[in-house]
Amino acid sequence: MKRAFVAAFALVLITAVASSAHLRQDRNWAAVQVPIGVDGVRDVQMDGDLAEWDNVPSVFWVTHEDLIETVTGTQGDPNPGNLAERIIIGWSPVTNQLYFMEEKFDDLFYGTIDNNFDTVEITLDFDHSADAIFQNVTSEGLDPERWEGALTQNYRYQLNAENQMWLWGAAPWAGVEPYTGIRWSYEGELVGGPTTLYAEMWFTPFDDLPTSSESIDDPDVVVHVMEEGTIMGIGFAVQDDDNGAEGTYNGYWTNSGDTELYFKATAFVDYILLGYDESIWVAGDNVATAVQEDSWGRIKAGFTN
Repeated sequence: MKRAFVAAFALVLITAVASSAHLRQDRNWAAVQVPIGVDGVRDVQMDGDLAEWDNVPSVFWVTHEDLIETVTGTQGDPNPGNLAERIIIGWSPVTNQLYFMEEKFDDLFYGTIDNNFDTVEITLDFDHSADAIFQNVTSEGLDPERWEGALTQNYRYQLNAENQMWLWGAAPWAGVEPYTGIRWSYEGELVGGPTTLYAEMWFTPFDDLPTSSESIDDPDVVVHVMEEGTIMGIGFAVQDDDNGAEGTYNGYWTNSGDTELYFKATAFVDYILLGYDESIWVAGDNVATAVQEDSWGRIKAGFTN
């Protein structure tokens, strides 16, 4: 178990040095390869039940303690009594999809009402080309028709809407199932009270998604093929809305420390796509020991403190 983690993160370090890294080189960022069709191991399923992720060691988590608030300055240091996060990113060569697991505690949750900002903004650069997302960044020679999320995509969930995933700009067909989606469940008060949200999202990787395209079969659409050991750019910002339908947020907690991750990929962090390691997914004595010191249970115990 320990040898597997050492080997995996040695690969992260070697690859990160060899690549043109973006932001937050103070820690390693890795997407674990999820089990799909592995004998004796439960498949990761998008159903809002996070049980499959329970044995993933904390070295692969991103929590509120890893995030940097970059906009309001009103929430100070991360406070698990106000907002606590556990995020794990995975991928599969079987489905060729990226997975985003979020377990969130929010003392005032408004994620299911109109005009709310209780969500996560997720921006993806699958081919690590550092392309811009929107036309407020200019690039000589790039066709403006292809700015709007064509080369790098920006998603967020909107639990109040019929289509609960939102793809900013880009081709509308790519922002709905089966290409992206979310499944979620919760405990607590769903509107205006303390809530724990359990969410699983999936994303189809695009290197080129012209806004004029009408389907994945369009000859100008380029689907990226994810491969073990490669680097991609990922930015995300956890937005914390304690004001209800006023349409504002109190915290913009980013993984990169750069607010501009919402429109440019140079503000992302570099994620390596790890190979499959069964010890990540199958519980054992070593796993229990590794997770015990920094467990999500310990973090949640601080909610009431």
